[in-house]
Amino acid sequence: MNKKLSILILFIIAIICSISKAQTILTVDEAIKNSLEKNYNVLIQKNINEISKLQNNFGNAGMSPTVSLNANLALSNLNSYQEFSTGTIQQKNGAQSHNIGASLNAGWVVFDGLKMFTIKKRLTENERLSEITLKQQMENTIFDIISLYYNVVKLNQLIKASKQNIEIYDERRKIAQLKFDIGSDSKVDLMLAQTNLNKAKSSLIQLEIQLLNAKTNLNSLMFKPIDTDFNTSDSIIINYNPDINELKTEVVKNNSSLLISKQMENISYLNYRESQSANMPIVQLNGSYNFIQNQSQAGFVFLNKQSGINVGVTAGWLIFNGTKNSKLSKERNINYLNQKYSTDLIQQKVDAQVFNSYKNFILNKSITLIENQNLIDAKELISISIERYKIGKTNLLETIEVQKNLEDAQVRYIEALYAMKIAETELLRTNGKLIK
Repeated sequence: MNKKLSILILFIIAIICSISKAQTILTVDEAIKNSLEKNYNVLIQKNINEISKLQNNFGNAGMSPTVSLNANLALSNLNSYQEFSTGTIQQKNGAQSHNIGASLNAGWVVFDGLKMFTIKKRLTENERLSEITLKQQMENTIFDIISLYYNVVKLNQLIKASKQNIEIYDERRKIAQLKFDIGSDSKVDLMLAQTNLNKAKSSLIQLEIQLLNAKTNLNSLMFKPIDTDFNTSDSIIINYNPDINELKTEVVKNNSSLLISKQMENISYLNYRESQSANMPIVQLNGSYNFIQNQSQAGFVFLNKQSGINVGVTAGWLIFNGTKNSKLSKERNINYLNQKYSTDLIQQKVDAQVFNSYKNFILNKSITLIENQNLIDAKELISISIERYKIGKTNLLETIEVQKNLEDAQVRYIEALYAMKIAETELLRTNGKLIK
């Protein structure tokens, strides 16, 4: 008996562990972390950011000197015949010669119309641009995760409400069955109650299908197996309390789209400055150390050695190249102006987005408060209606109407909460506070 009891206890524990494993609680922070670690768009942008960091150096800007080491070796074996004006003849077969040379060369552009400094600034701005672009990509990914995550939460709440309604439908059907059995109500009421119950069960199945699709979408964005099951938090929590004046101030400093446009504006201006430097002279310092050794068994000079240092300055000034530089400067100046216009346009769009998101948040907050009270009243009303239906003080149609009012209140309240959460998330993304 004790052995059987032990086996039963172990079996129950195994079932509980299995259920606990299958019902892993996934928090929104964990979902965000999983997605950011594996999202390909984020990973690609991280690599682009790393490339821009590698490119931002003094060498790419042309500010560093260049140093090169060269060497050469030439060997020959020649038959030599030389006849001079004095009548002397020199002939040598198999005359060998060795030519050895080496040089260490250095060059440093010390002035190029400030082009090198402009390029260095542009490389720094490019690095900053890639950082902001990475932040924007992460913000968009987080926004998608939060939207999908709380869509799952919303569907779970709707399913929970639907199951509670099914219990009410079933109780109503039982009352109708009892009244039909004792002859106080017709079969029409019983069939209507059964039809409403079946409709509620069908609606529940539709919600469960939507929940399955929502979890699949969330798993896909987290790069998990699509059949991975999980539970979420059971409520939609709103923590943000925005102020429209603060939003208007913060959005100028923190909005990624606006910051990206401003960075591109800075880069366009630096490109324009870079093109102007072509009209200035270039000065370069040059230096080298050379070693040469020539050895030959033919000729008057058997061994020749040279070594030493050479230094000098090279200067150049491009006077005319068919107005190519002036036209390039005008073209880049136009690009700079266009980018300024784009920044102003984005500023207008962001301002409109902030205003709309803020109004949506405030209005949905008001709707949520109203619908919450409606839901409380509807729950109380359905309880009263069911009791009145039991004792025959109201008919089935009135009870159906009361329950329909409850269902509508549940849906409106949950949808308002979700809409409020999306508006909150959009506001956080717009003013750059979505990434903590």
